[in-house]
Amino acid sequence: MSEVKDFPIPPIVQQRLDEISASTKGSGGGNSGDMEQRITRLEVKLDKVDDRLRGVEIGLATLTERVGHLPSKGFIVSALLASLAVVTALILFQKQIMMLLFLN
Repeated sequence: MSEVKDFPIPPIVQQRLDEISASTKGSGGGNSGDMEQRITRLEVKLDKVDDRLRGVEIGLATLTERVGHLPSKGFIVSALLASLAVVTALILFQKQIMMLLFLN
């Protein structure tokens, strides 16, 4: 079998490993004494995220209400076809309309 060779660890990696090792040797399992501060910061950030999420929910409800008042696709197509039919009829019956209104 082949032998496992030890490769040198880059200095930056070794430094990070030393930092991690030092932080786990602190008071009581790796919290390095500042666990309460970290939790407090996370709680503050979570409150901010919660506030922003409420704003997004309100904005979504507002948009949903506004979209509910928009005309549907069927209405738009029907209105377009009706308008097209009126314009076509005016063009086709132009002479008869002019005679009816005594404009000829």
